[in-house]
Amino acid sequence: MYLTVVDSVRSLLSFNTKERQDEIRNIQKEDHSYVRLNITHRAPCPGLNALANQGYLPRDGKNITLPRLEAALMTALHMTGTVAHALASTLRPIVREDGTFDLVDTRRHNVVEHDRSFTRLDYRHGDNYNMQPRMLQAMLDDAEGGPLTLKTLSRTYLRRQREHKETDGESLGIRLRFVSLLIAVGFVNAETTGHPSPEHVRTFYTEERLEDYILENPEPRTLRGLVWKAIVLQWHMIFSN
Repeated sequence: MYLTVVDSVRSLLSFNTKERQDEIRNIQKEDHSYVRLNITHRAPCPGLNALANQGYLPRDGKNITLPRLEAALMTALHMTGTVAHALASTLRPIVREDGTFDLVDTRRHNVVEHDRSFTRLDYRHGDNYNMQPRMLQAMLDDAEGGPLTLKTLSRTYLRRQREHKETDGESLGIRLRFVSLLIAVGFVNAETTGHPSPEHVRTFYTEERLEDYILENPEPRTLRGLVWKAIVLQWHMIFSN
């Protein structure tokens, strides 16, 4: 998922909804044991898949409403209502007339999914949703065996930018560049410590599972925190590499 400036402003003007509160109450009563989603129903986003794998979203990945997604982000990842609404709103282009979408719908190119992912191939390569182990390892190698930080992620971002250009990939527009920055810092923002270990990173990307230390940390994940991390990432790309 991604966030744009327009979405951020729009979310600030939105009020809490009864549908979202009803979904929060439903989630609090449901089972959140881990059961891996079938690959045919997966999204490109490991975070969305993890929410389904652990029952915060429908486990089959189908017929998801935006209020349910907002409730899942607030309940599992302790996002503020503003961030949850802004992120969920970016999926409106794939929502059907009945108000629902499936996780596989998020594979639609340049709506949510876009090229230059840290762990997935580009759309033009024919598979834009399966995590590539070699690409995950390259991201970990950028951290030189240590935890992932915004500085190490800046190396990954610049490396993927070069690789994309060298293989004649089309450049990202301004909107998708902003999107790519926010996605790059998404796991660090959800993780809250700011320095996820290689083991935690592998769990998230290979198992598509949110560990207990994330689920049980009530620290609010705010819009300001997300955007600030994107700004720091950009700073490192300019001055630290």
